Amino acid sequence: MSALTVKTNNRPRDLQTIFDYSIPQQVKIRKQFDYYSEEELAELTLFSYRDTIYNLNDFMRMEGSNPLKEQGWDGYSSDSYFSGVVVKFTEDNEQVIVGTYYS
Repeated sequence: MSALTVKTNNRPRDLQTIFDYSIPQQVKIRKQFDYYSEEELAELTLFSYRDTIYNLNDFMRMEGSNPLKEQGWDGYSSDSYFSGVVVKFTEDNEQVIVGTYYS
């Protein structure tokens, strides 16, 4: 198996709710997550990365023996079998550091 590579700028990104975004961004978020009710949407934990808004609930927690966990990452969301996005919480758990992984 080839090694996993992670690219990140190590910049912490704020965890936000829909109400922390501008009105035009809120409209975009509502369209992107249209399968949530308004009440559920208000409870989502969101962050922006590479012009995309991500829902933290869409990330899987790292468990067991995992090369990404060994590199210090807390969760991942796959784009394909070979790539995806990883997150690492800051000490205060109010921000995440985000990266892209691939093999």
